[in-house]
Amino acid sequence: MKKFIIFLLSVSLTSVIVVLSSGPVSANHQADVLGVASAPTLSIPPTAEGPGLVLPDSPLFFIDQIKQELRLFLAFASEQKAKIHNTIAGERLAELQIMLAKDNIPGIRIALQGVSDNLRGAAEDLANAKLTGRNISLLAKEINDSIKDKQKALLFLEEQATGEIKAQVVAAKEALKIAKVSVEENLPTDLMINETIDDLNQQIGDNINRANLSATEINRAINILTKLASSTAQKSQLLQKEDLMRVSDIKNLINEFQKASSSLQKESFATAGAKSVKK
Repeated sequence: MKKFIIFLLSVSLTSVIVVLSSGPVSANHQADVLGVASAPTLSIPPTAEGPGLVLPDSPLFFIDQIKQELRLFLAFASEQKAKIHNTIAGERLAELQIMLAKDNIPGIRIALQGVSDNLRGAAEDLANAKLTGRNISLLAKEINDSIKDKQKALLFLEEQATGEIKAQVVAAKEALKIAKVSVEENLPTDLMINETIDDLNQQIGDNINRANLSATEINRAINILTKLASSTAQKSQLLQKEDLMRVSDIKNLINEFQKASSSLQKESFATAGAKSVKK
């Protein structure tokens, strides 16, 4: 059912863009279609780690990357590599905070990618260390806690972001989730069970939030389409045949959006009611 609703939304939103672009041009076209006219200043909570000496928006940032690669090359044990990857991820998160304050999109992209890449590297290093037979449970807990901190920061950012930045944050969150699951396999059994329950509850919460957000966006689109249909209808004397068909298309889209909004809200309530997983 959820996949069908998502498919319906994708088709409907695509249709909205086509209709809006082929009909009367709105003075607030970007705000109508994307939901915002301009992005506000984004932020994340203060980080425990500090940034590197060279920031992602500097033309000399490659020097910092070479330095980090050298650190990893000189670390022979997988445990050491995991710690270094985890440290670099912390630096990238601190740099993300600075890039957000500067509203530097390329820098934000680099910092987000650095967080996810290095935590994925830390998870892979732990998997390699496990093959040696050494006890890595304490290190696994340290990295798992670090990933959880990064997830909280990205969740905070996701709730504010829109457009391209939001898409990048969602992708980074997904990468962190995969890395965390891998790290959890190296935890003591009781702790791994607790973390698994937390992960599932978080996933349920994320799905509810996305359903609610989708319903909100649908209702916003309904309002815009209604205004557009009304404005176009007022000029009915001057309409050509194809313009009359466009008005009809808009009204059909409104009905589709209303049905999808209703379905998403019902599913959101049903999911919230079924959320009974406890530690």
